[in-house]
Amino acid sequence: MYESVRRRIEAESKDFPDDCAAPTGHLTDIRNLDRKFGGRVVRAHQRGLRSSQLFSWAFSPAWEEGGTRSRTGDVDETHKNFSSPNGVYLRHTASGAAIFRWPDPQLAFIDTTLYEVNILPVLTANCTQRKSTTVAAQWIRIAYHDMSTHDVNDGSGGLDASIVFELDRPQNVGTGMRDSLNDFTSSTSPHVGMADIIAMGAVLGVASCGGPVIPYRGGRIDAQVAGPATVPEPQQDLQSHIDAFKRQGFTQAEMIALVACGHSLGGVRRDDFPQIVDATAPNGFANFDGIPLKFDNAVVTEYLDDTTANPLVKTANVTTRSDLRIFSSDGNATMQSIASPDNFSKTCATLLERMINTVPKDVTLTEPVEPIESKVGGVALIPQNGSYVLRASLRRLSTNPNRVVTMFWEERNGQGSFCPPAGCPVNSTSPSVSGVSSFAALKGVNKFATYIFNAQIPLNTSVSKFWFTVDEKDGSGPQVVDNGGSGFVIDQDTVLFDPSRTSATRTSFSLVIAVRTADATGSNPPIVSIETYQPGGPDFIPTIQTVGVQQDTTHAATDAYTFFTANIFAGITAIHVNSIIGGKIFSQYVGSSDFRVIL
Repeated sequence: MYESVRRRIEAESKDFPDDCAAPTGHLTDIRNLDRKFGGRVVRAHQRGLRSSQLFSWAFSPAWEEGGTRSRTGDVDETHKNFSSPNGVYLRHTASGAAIFRWPDPQLAFIDTTLYEVNILPVLTANCTQRKSTTVAAQWIRIAYHDMSTHDVNDGSGGLDASIVFELDRPQNVGTGMRDSLNDFTSSTSPHVGMADIIAMGAVLGVASCGGPVIPYRGGRIDAQVAGPATVPEPQQDLQSHIDAFKRQGFTQAEMIALVACGHSLGGVRRDDFPQIVDATAPNGFANFDGIPLKFDNAVVTEYLDDTTANPLVKTANVTTRSDLRIFSSDGNATMQSIASPDNFSKTCATLLERMINTVPKDVTLTEPVEPIESKVGGVALIPQNGSYVLRASLRRLSTNPNRVVTMFWEERNGQGSFCPPAGCPVNSTSPSVSGVSSFAALKGVNKFATYIFNAQIPLNTSVSKFWFTVDEKDGSGPQVVDNGGSGFVIDQDTVLFDPSRTSATRTSFSLVIAVRTADATGSNPPIVSIETYQPGGPDFIPTIQTVGVQQDTTHAATDAYTFFTANIFAGITAIHVNSIIGGKIFSQYVGSSDFRVIL
């Protein structure tokens, strides 16, 4: 089977029938094809594009335009010296923010992780302390250490999660590195890897300690091997630091400011650097400034007025006074320029954003991901009791007791024979109101309202797409939510993940896949497999496995469907259902929050 699928994938876009579903689940084959076509296919795959979408996006002129690397402009005159984005590759849209077009598992996952009540914002909420420092300080440190492999001369390296393979290096000493990766590993997905989560950690950490709200972009691709050993260490001379930051894309002034920003939180642990921290330090830890639980300019002002206890400035070991050498290297001009709280905050926002957006040259980042105004999720088409049930949800960024949300759907077969021209309407349940992350609150979002729909659809008509109207009852009239005009397309009903027949225990899932019997006839029996994604364990590397699927004898064929089943571990967070039916390839992705919600 797999050789057959691989050959089909490698045949280029012209060999894919327009109506076949994308083989997006075969990650190994996608990556092989990606190497052949210079990185385009993985980025298409990360966007969750299917079949004809995947290849038309990856190889069309529109891809070239959308993937153009662009340099950002100056932030303002005060901070223009800190805004040259060497190594930052961005995709721009007119709106300035990423546009969600369902299905987009990448943006959907980022939105869920950043803005819904989720583990990462909780771990660092209110500048959480850990082991005499803060979670935020550890997350900022690992982000810089991961990014530091970047070389502006050849575009290699950057924030790519190569740090996972670099933990044994002296430059990465300390429990904070492994603690941070342990924090991050359960939050990865097939479309948002460790590199994206490391960048997300820096954004969340800074904001949780009262620092600036840094725009977040996704799209990083995880490295498969270690990068060069490039983090400058305290005992190295000034020129070594200047050279290292220059190679990473930062000028001397930017180096000074970025070190000050990074050292607004955290400090040095005696267990890691006994040559820097002496035995008198409380709990064996020396903070960089006197306000360790706040992201502020104290690291600058205390240095300038000579009240600092920063161990990299005041340590008795002159050789390791790296902050002193860096801060004073331009006669304190840069430190004085960022001494005010406002200038410090703006400069740090600019430089830290550049830091996390410094990526290998073949990686193109999304636009900033803001909370999605109308987020569709939990979509499943299920054959049940002589008809289909179409499940879907619509999440809005605010509550309104007067709001009326209606879903409409259109037939796949015999258009107009069942639904009126305006579509078949479906009323929602009462909205489910849920809390938001502390980071979402900083964006002005206080509550989510989610509307759930269950539409009964005849088997003979099926469904081709659905959409919504939202009426706030404020005199503005209904708003149409239709995925940018295309509707939310159900592109096939041949192979369907069936949550209603799927069962779960504490340790495993028995997943059920429905295959339409009429499409499975012929000399070639249906071939169905499930590719599973399990977030990384002790080595922080996710496990991706293909699980064979057998015909299910406990669920008799009904509603024109035959059922297949596979048993998987309960720790799985996402699946791709892949199949070859009647000579065509079909795929369905069910990921993360949807995977749990629709069961």
